[in-house]
Amino acid sequence: MRLMLTSSDFSKLRHMITRCQWTFAKTMPFAPHEYIVKGKCSLSKEEFEFFVNMQRQYGIKERWGKYNNLYLYIDDYKYWTMGAPLEETTVINRAKIHVLKDVLKMHDDMKTIRKEVEENSPYHFNALLNSSPLEPNVSSIFAGFLKQKSNGRYSVLESFIKFCFGDSFASNIDKPIIETETEVKDLKRIDILIYEKGKYAIVIENKIWDAIEQPNQLTNYIKGVKEPRFGFTDNQIYIVYMPSTDEHRPTNVSWNKSYQQTFENRFRNISFRDSVIRWLESDDIQLIDDEYFVHSRFLFIDFLKRVFKLTDTDNMENKNIEEYIHKELGLKENDHGYNVGLLTGRINEIRDCVNQLERMRREYCYQIVKDICLQLEKDYSEYTILSGFKPGQYIFTGIAIPYKDKQDAICVQIGFEDKNFIYGATYATNYKSIRTEMQEWDNVSRFYLNGDFKKGYDWLFYKGLPIDNAYDSFKRLIDALLYPSNPI
Repeated sequence: MRLMLTSSDFSKLRHMITRCQWTFAKTMPFAPHEYIVKGKCSLSKEEFEFFVNMQRQYGIKERWGKYNNLYLYIDDYKYWTMGAPLEETTVINRAKIHVLKDVLKMHDDMKTIRKEVEENSPYHFNALLNSSPLEPNVSSIFAGFLKQKSNGRYSVLESFIKFCFGDSFASNIDKPIIETETEVKDLKRIDILIYEKGKYAIVIENKIWDAIEQPNQLTNYIKGVKEPRFGFTDNQIYIVYMPSTDEHRPTNVSWNKSYQQTFENRFRNISFRDSVIRWLESDDIQLIDDEYFVHSRFLFIDFLKRVFKLTDTDNMENKNIEEYIHKELGLKENDHGYNVGLLTGRINEIRDCVNQLERMRREYCYQIVKDICLQLEKDYSEYTILSGFKPGQYIFTGIAIPYKDKQDAICVQIGFEDKNFIYGATYATNYKSIRTEMQEWDNVSRFYLNGDFKKGYDWLFYKGLPIDNAYDSFKRLIDALLYPSNPI
């Protein structure tokens, strides 16, 4: 039977705790905690040893790494020592036990601060931001800028190429073709492709929202523009990767090391926050005085600054929030090392909370997919039921349906990947050779030609969907494929 502290001992310990100045353990930011040292804190020798005895007598044994410590829980903290004999114990540690609660409170407080600043600022409307533009829309807008002509020249495109590659781009810009969503080999789509036959090809990958990297994505784009349809050589191909911030770069997932080495001098990482805004505000661009372009440029810069919290209102919000955090966490004016350690610890605590929430969210999503699988077994018992995992932790279910006389050729699937639910139709691997034929089949093509589905890398068509009523949406899709007279 677990022993409980008496109310008098509990009160005595509380009083001791409030008297102490707890020191953050800067050398262990990966395990945020605080401590007091015997003889250097406000507790007498007798009080310190009383605290240790209470911790050992009433503590709960828990495992941490290779240690089994006794933790004494008092209010919002747990207290422990490392188990040395009483007379040799010189340190009492403590750590927060309600980190998630504190994080949520801080988030609510920050929202309140932002709201107060916004209420005292002029109303700021931006049509781009209010329309919540998806990645393809941003690509179209950016491609539109690059198509701008001034005095017969593609001044904006020339400026952007110079900004990216400087003098290493050797070709003249005469009659460029600027396309978005260009389909190349294996149904891969290049976000923006700029080229002139026989001269150059600039492949632009837009990752403004930091979408997940697709396997061999950049490699496949390069192979695509080397095909006979385009006919470019390695030396004529340039790659521009456009993530949200400079912290994001393509990894070996997008292209292997041999491609990275080959295109080392013809690759640029140009982020929207740290580079595109700077380019759009550069002297070269500001000299273009076309009325419509000036207005569009201003709107796009404002959109980017609001996305990345760089407006005057955002600066005021950030200032007020920083003052709040400084006070809330007890940061010190002239002890930068202490502040770095404390902030690092809090960041790790928040990451631990996020990781736990993500694990729970993923488990619930897995359960949704499994429930859908059980329902499919009831509603489509005459068909082959699909379920399983794919690389990238993609859990899915669905049914296999025929394509003409080919049994189980089309796989109608719903699944959870990264942070999204996706549904649509793909192809069975043994029918890969006819996937283009299947994709152009009237009963399939109507989904991406007349509906709001898209062609995909490994999908005949697909789109995201909300979790609510996911099965109903999926069932309508299956029935529309099984019975072509059914609406999409």
